[in-house]
Amino acid sequence: MKEHRINKSSSFTSDLIASLTILFNTFTWFYMLRAVINTVLQDQNNISFFVIFDSAVIFSSIFGAFIARKTKRAYIIYFWITLGVITSLLTAFLDITLIENLSVIALFFGFSFGLGIPSGLAYFADCTMFENRGRNSGFLFMISNLGGFLFLITLGENLFWILIVASIWRTTGLITLILIRPRKIEGELKVYSSFKSILSNRSFILYIVPWLLFCLVDSIEKPYFISLARISGVAGEKFIAFDEVLEPLIGTIFAFISGFVADQIGRKKVVLYGFIALGITFAALSLAPTMQAFWYVTSAIDGIAWGVFYVMFVLVLWGDLSPSNDIREKYFALGGIPFFFAELLGKVVYPFAQEISIQTVNAAFPLASFFLFLAVIPLMFAPETLPEKKIRERELKKYIEKAKKIKEKYVKE
Repeated sequence: MKEHRINKSSSFTSDLIASLTILFNTFTWFYMLRAVINTVLQDQNNISFFVIFDSAVIFSSIFGAFIARKTKRAYIIYFWITLGVITSLLTAFLDITLIENLSVIALFFGFSFGLGIPSGLAYFADCTMFENRGRNSGFLFMISNLGGFLFLITLGENLFWILIVASIWRTTGLITLILIRPRKIEGELKVYSSFKSILSNRSFILYIVPWLLFCLVDSIEKPYFISLARISGVAGEKFIAFDEVLEPLIGTIFAFISGFVADQIGRKKVVLYGFIALGITFAALSLAPTMQAFWYVTSAIDGIAWGVFYVMFVLVLWGDLSPSNDIREKYFALGGIPFFFAELLGKVVYPFAQEISIQTVNAAFPLASFFLFLAVIPLMFAPETLPEKKIRERELKKYIEKAKKIKEKYVKE
């Protein structure tokens, strides 16, 4: 591992606020970009453009993590946000009816998001501690989802204004960051792990494999689930419309709840409960796929799972697993690959899922349940990333508070 000097923070609070500002601005901006992508590339046969976008995110994030050892994090983050401003603004004036422009849009959108996201996430990990990383992450995802939703509801389907507002919003994030003026971390010697050393880390593998399996199952099974609803007629179409609201809403709520709970009982238990619940739900759906009640239960549980897993696998776990004396960008770059890789495969599967029989659709659900339960196996051997001391301290605190209440009760009597 190579050594790298960075600056030492003398104001933890300003750095935490700065890191939250960076990620809140980035996630809400990204939701606007995704709305544009989903509208412009709504023809699912445009697989090549989705491949360009997802590939650009993956490769640019790896590149961004790689250059972190030679470039100050502040330089990467400022350049990354500025690139987002420029990309959003220029795209607003491109003619999206031209097929050659779609490739440019997909490429630059992917690159302008992926390049700095490992540095933004690593900075957030440096500004949080084990005992508050879960709830800070849950809070961040909750307000980001709500902020993105409010932006899209307000702007409607006008792509030009979405991109203009996205550019202004990204600029606002840059200005806010400059005004906060977070103190740079000085004088502390940090090491820099290689990709090879991270991929040979047993704990990292035991968590990344379940995350990959979940992303693959969700991306590939979702088209089949929607196809099942459409085959069912009017009731299915109503469910699809309701699902578009139900799942994100539940996910937003449970993102905050799961983050708080993960700081109390540990990350491993929260993730395990999510996988087990989702596996049981798909198993039940495979037994009675046409029962509409199961559709809504599956949608709700899937929303809960996404809320839990977004918080755990995007922000919390890689921050826990990467040592505090390490530069963490590569952990987050590798941790983000399963989501975009699985999304890419989901786009490839989508056209086939629209033209198959209900028997084939039904056969997909037991397979999904099998892989979800399979994902539990590595989690059984994965270590708890929240220090045992922190869990015991909270249990002791609860016990003392409970004892005080009992004592007060008897004193009053």
